[in-house]
Amino acid sequence: MPTNPNKPTDEYEGEYTTIRLPKELVEAIDKILRRGLMGYKSRAEFIKEAIREKLRAMPPEVVGEPLEHFNICEEGVRVLDRSINKPKGYIVDVYFKPENAWCEYCESTDCKHVQFALSLPEVQKILKRKGWKIRLKNLETGF
Repeated sequence: MPTNPNKPTDEYEGEYTTIRLPKELVEAIDKILRRGLMGYKSRAEFIKEAIREKLRAMPPEVVGEPLEHFNICEEGVRVLDRSINKPKGYIVDVYFKPENAWCEYCESTDCKHVQFALSLPEVQKILKRKGWKIRLKNLETGF
């Protein structure tokens, strides 16, 4: 029976799935891990970061991502949320407070807008300069 090329072949169980990678790619990752220069502790950590980077580089309409950074500065991030006021979207402000990031729209420190803002490399650079340690959760999109 022919398979549909647009349908993922792996079945999902729980929150994780297994993906097979070419041995040469895994060996290249292992070399990086052994050198310890980039701060990665495991293959999974490296691969998740690489996939997230690739997905962020893709246009929102390809990935189906409703969130997009609109503007970034030392005080916070403006996030375009296309799931609010469709199809144009709504700009949500996430502020960097001394103790945490705060979303004005959700009035929360732990919403999808905050998690998205903290996942942006430009934001991570700003916050690391301020001495923050950033721990990300999975975004609502699953990435």
